[in-house]
Amino acid sequence: MRDESLKAPASSAVWRPPNRPAARGQPEFAAPPARPATATPVSAGIFVGEYFVAFGVFVATSLLNLWLQQWLGYQALALVYLLAVVVLALVVRRGPILFGTALTAAGWSYLFAPPRFSFHIASSYDRMMFVMYFVVALTVGQLTARLRAQRKTELKAKLLAESERLGRTLLNSVSHELRTPIAVITTAADSLGEAGPLTPAQQRLASEIEAASARLNRVVQSLLSAARLQSGQLQPKLDWCDVAELVQVSLRSVASLTASHPIRVSVASQLPLVRLDFVLMEQALANLLVNAATHTPPGTAVELAARQEGRSLVLEVSDRGPGLPPEEVERIFDLFHRTPTAKPGGTGLGLNIVKGFVEAQGGRVRAANRVGGGAVFLITLPVDAAPTLTEESA
Repeated sequence: MRDESLKAPASSAVWRPPNRPAARGQPEFAAPPARPATATPVSAGIFVGEYFVAFGVFVATSLLNLWLQQWLGYQALALVYLLAVVVLALVVRRGPILFGTALTAAGWSYLFAPPRFSFHIASSYDRMMFVMYFVVALTVGQLTARLRAQRKTELKAKLLAESERLGRTLLNSVSHELRTPIAVITTAADSLGEAGPLTPAQQRLASEIEAASARLNRVVQSLLSAARLQSGQLQPKLDWCDVAELVQVSLRSVASLTASHPIRVSVASQLPLVRLDFVLMEQALANLLVNAATHTPPGTAVELAARQEGRSLVLEVSDRGPGLPPEEVERIFDLFHRTPTAKPGGTGLGLNIVKGFVEAQGGRVRAANRVGGGAVFLITLPVDAAPTLTEESA
C-alpha cells in the first residue's frame, strides 16, 4: 500500500528534493531515435555502368549470331537475342533492360532481317515478328527484373527481422546478466559504512561507487524497457490511480538527479482518478524530469503540471532551457536519437521509452518549444468515468 502522505498540494508550489548530493555523471535521457531505415541511393556511376553492360551484351550476342547464321536462319537468331535479354535482366535494372531490348531488336532488323544492313523490313511476317519480339523481350525482361527486385527486398526484410530479433535477444540477455553484479556492487557500497568509520577519502569513494552503480542500474533498466517495447511484450496493468500521488512518487524517484533544479509543481484540485499503469507512468514522468534537468543550466526551474482538459488528463513537463532544435522536434522520440547539441554520455532511450509507455496506455506524447525559450513535453491520457466508492459501515 502506497504512503498516503505523498499527496501533492492542490495549488502551485515549488518542490525541492531532499538535501542530498547529486550523483556524478548523471545519465542523459535526451531521446535519440532509431534512425529511420532509408534506402541507400544507388551511385550514378553504377547505374550508367549498367548501360555499358547492356551494350556489351548486345555486341557479344551480335558477334555470336554472325557466327551462327551459317547454320541457323535469321528468324532463329532472334531467339538468341531474346535469351540475351533474359540473362541481362538478371543483373541490371529496368532502364538498361529497355535499352538492351531496343538494341537487340534494331540489331536483328539491321544485321539479319532482309534486306540486310537496312532498317527496312520487306516481309510483313518479319515486321510482325519484329514487333512481337520487342514486346516479348521487353515483357520478359521487365518481369525477370521485377522478380529479382522482389526477391532482394524479401531477403533484405528477412535479414533485417532476424537482425532485430537477435539484437533484442542479446540486449535482453545482457541487461539481465548485468543486474546481478550491479546489485552486488550497490550492496557492498552500502555495507562499507557499517564495517566501521570511513575516512573522508573513503567516504567520497563510497559515494562515487553508489552514484555510478545507480546510474548503471538506470541504464540497464532503460535497456530492458526498450527491449520490452521493441519486442511487443509490454502489457500495461491498468488500475485507478491518484494523479497527485503519481506526481509526488515521480518527484521522489529522481530527487538526486534534479537536486540542482527547483521544480515547480502545479496539480489541479479535484482531479479524478485515472485508469493507468502507475509504474510505467511514474517512469515516464521521471524520464521527462531528468531530461529537463539534464538539458538546462543548474538553477533553472523545471515545471510539472497536471490538469484535466475535457475528457483527457494532461501532464506537462516544461523548462526554460535552450529548447529543442526545430528540425529535431519530429524525431525527438525516436529510438537512440540524439540531437546535435546533446551532451555526451546519454543513451538516447529515455524519451523513446516515454513514448512507448504512454502509447501502450492509450495516450500520446508530444514535444514543442515554448514561447520565450525552453521545451515542453505534453502527455495526454484519456479520462474514463471513475468508479463510485461506497463507504463501508463500521
